Amino acid sequence: MRLFLLAVLTGVLTGCSKGDDLKSAALKVQVHYEGFRPGCVTLTVTDQAEVSRTVTTNVNVSAGPPPGTLSVAVFRQAGWSNDVKLQARAQERSCEGNQVASAETTASLAKDGITAVELSLSAVDGDGDGFVRTEDQGTDCNDGDETVGGPIPWYTDSDGDKFGSSLLPPVIQCTSPSFNSVRTAGDCKDNDILVHPGQEEFRCDGEDDNCNGAKDESFDVGGNCLNEFQCAGARACVTADGGVTCNSTLTPTAYYFDEDGDKQAGADGGVTCGSPPPNTVAEFSDCDESSAYVSFNQDEVCDRLDNDCKGGVDNGIPCAQKDLNWEGSSGGALQARWNAIAVGQDLAWLAGIGGGDLKGNVLKIQSDGGMTQSNCSGQYLAAWVSKTGQVFLAGEDGALASKTPDDAPCSTTTTKPASDAPLNGIVGFDSADGGPPTLYAVASNGFIFKWVFGSAPVQVATTGINLRSVHAAGGPETMLAVGAKDFGIPQPLARAVRFVSDDAPWPEEALPDGLQSTVLNGVHVVNKSYAYAAGNNGIVLERNHGTWRLLPSLPSTVDLTDVVAFGQKGIYVTTAQTGTVQFFDGTAWKSVYSNSKALRSLDGPSPTRIGASGDLGVYQFFRWPKP
Repeated sequence: MRLFLLAVLTGVLTGCSKGDDLKSAALKVQVHYEGFRPGCVTLTVTDQAEVSRTVTTNVNVSAGPPPGTLSVAVFRQAGWSNDVKLQARAQERSCEGNQVASAETTASLAKDGITAVELSLSAVDGDGDGFVRTEDQGTDCNDGDETVGGPIPWYTDSDGDKFGSSLLPPVIQCTSPSFNSVRTAGDCKDNDILVHPGQEEFRCDGEDDNCNGAKDESFDVGGNCLNEFQCAGARACVTADGGVTCNSTLTPTAYYFDEDGDKQAGADGGVTCGSPPPNTVAEFSDCDESSAYVSFNQDEVCDRLDNDCKGGVDNGIPCAQKDLNWEGSSGGALQARWNAIAVGQDLAWLAGIGGGDLKGNVLKIQSDGGMTQSNCSGQYLAAWVSKTGQVFLAGEDGALASKTPDDAPCSTTTTKPASDAPLNGIVGFDSADGGPPTLYAVASNGFIFKWVFGSAPVQVATTGINLRSVHAAGGPETMLAVGAKDFGIPQPLARAVRFVSDDAPWPEEALPDGLQSTVLNGVHVVNKSYAYAAGNNGIVLERNHGTWRLLPSLPSTVDLTDVVAFGQKGIYVTTAQTGTVQFFDGTAWKSVYSNSKALRSLDGPSPTRIGASGDLGVYQFFRWPKP
């Protein structure tokens, strides 16, 4: 015989179908509970004749306030005696909860009929929250407050991100065991405050930043991409900073563009696996993009430049000393002071103040050696020659003049009544349609005039600067003027201004520090990217892509009067006190011509056609012409 149990009210607990002879004797067990509602009642029946025979079942208690009664039927089974012990135990909230009450009794199963048995369970749940007071072995943290239940799990939060470690077991108690304990677990890296559940996957580092079991899922690691050079590759983490890079095994193609206008490309145009950048080629053919006279496609000539990019100046050709000499007139007493020189294609013009021999203040020198000296009314300080050989002059009292190569009389005009200040510089632009050239002249009072030949000059800007020189390359958009701010201040300050349009002011350029007591006397624009200026105290400046910097200076006792440049490694300046032409090869200065008479002006359309002029009739040419 054996027993089986049946919870009459809550459903079958354990048992199976039996014959009527086994069901004729049974116990009706009623378990009463009061003061609390157990979550589970465990009923154990033990055969007193053989204690190894025992049956236990759990009864989940339905919701509802106490008191209450559970009814359980116990049937006799084969092999058991008639005498049994009954034990009821109450658990808090569930069958896994703390035991908070128990009761036991004995009973005998009659041969036939049903015997009633009662057990009582008692404990205190004062606030009715399902947790029993601790005096009854319950776990209620405050049995007077229904909002406070039993002990809760606390998780260690070492990094202070409000999430406890998922790797350490919780401490289960009513209050926090330490200041770094929190209610919520799930932190997969409790030594990093930036890593916790709910965090975005904010860095690509091979780590699980949001503790969801996936690493770097928002960065598409391994996905297809194009790097900064448009080369195909795969996305990968940059663990140093948590960023993403595109790793590519492809080698991008380098491209170059022509910056100096010699139709050879050497300026960095970038590298790419994609379409070539606009106006670039893949062939590197120019080693110096500051000079139109240097490239791999040039022939070497005697001009102090490495024309063919082979790494040597004037290499591979026999350059005799005579090929590098300056030739002309060393001047003499009572001769004109040539303040300006303008070198054209087949002739050169000199202008200034007539000498004691009264031969005039304008000198034309032809490529065949012929010379004509004439007079234009006034005293001139600057000159520019057009492609037709016509010279345009600017000078004292705001005077402007022009003279054609056919020795016709001078054509003169003036900037008055706008200004009678000396015009120290002039530059012009030939008309594309054969019309008259357009010229710009700068004055010592800061005025700038536009002069379309044949019309009256018009003032287009005022700068507040003592302007000493103006120059451009190609068009007005490259035009620069230099001088000094010397009105009402004890020491002049070097200044440079830039053309924007005829309707706009000329803004000042930012110059390096340390140019006090410096007047910039000359400026030469090589191209849109490079320009050079020279002035008092041996100062020479380079403008490289819009930024001015100091070049190695000449002695501070030397005032520089003018500058002509053909790139970063081909710069000429003239000096006043020593009467020399100095040449800069990109590294150092050296004297290439010397005369005791001051040199005032320098001009040259190419490295083999350069002229200089100065006091007491001195003028010199490098390579052309050779009178």
